[in-house]
Amino acid sequence: MFDPQGPIIGIDPGVSRCGYGVVTRLSGGRFAAVAYGVITTSPSDPMPERLLSIATELDALVAEYKPSGMAVERVLFSNNARTAMSVGQANGLALVAAARHRVPVVEYSPNEVKLAVCGDGAADKAAVQTMVTRLLGLGEIPRPPDAADALALALTHGWSGRIREQVGESTGSESSLEKAVQRALERDSALNTQKGSVIA
Repeated sequence: MFDPQGPIIGIDPGVSRCGYGVVTRLSGGRFAAVAYGVITTSPSDPMPERLLSIATELDALVAEYKPSGMAVERVLFSNNARTAMSVGQANGLALVAAARHRVPVVEYSPNEVKLAVCGDGAADKAAVQTMVTRLLGLGEIPRPPDAADALALALTHGWSGRIREQVGESTGSESSLEKAVQRALERDSALNTQKGSVIA
């Protein structure tokens, strides 16, 4: 059984590189990084073996950190169908790992994460990496970029207040930052739905 006050894990899905980031809540609404990195597989290996490797690593991460919630990047339409399929496969593995350990999971679009972390849904990767470094008080930018993206997902989830809603806790009094982030997420989610951009 997960601890509602436990760490939050973010997953930036991919088959060649699957980023992960674990954060924990501090006083004053701040967060600190617990762990981050990437799960890598070789393109020369058969796809079933690559997927098994990712699934095993994700399961081990969830078992080790016992997160209160998981944030996964939502699969969106892409000009590169091969990339979209690869991301979708890893996304599914993350969802299975969460379900296996009964961890509440929420999917966020890249725009939602950029809005939450940078205040700009069109922010580039460099801006996200810089803000993640600053917000978590890290001495250097998390690398590779997939790890920084995963930490950004975890931060977005922590600020959104959705964990408390999922576990049935009262949200109580939210900070002005949490309220602003939630409004931004809701606006961006509505925009994505109107555009019909969501695959899953």
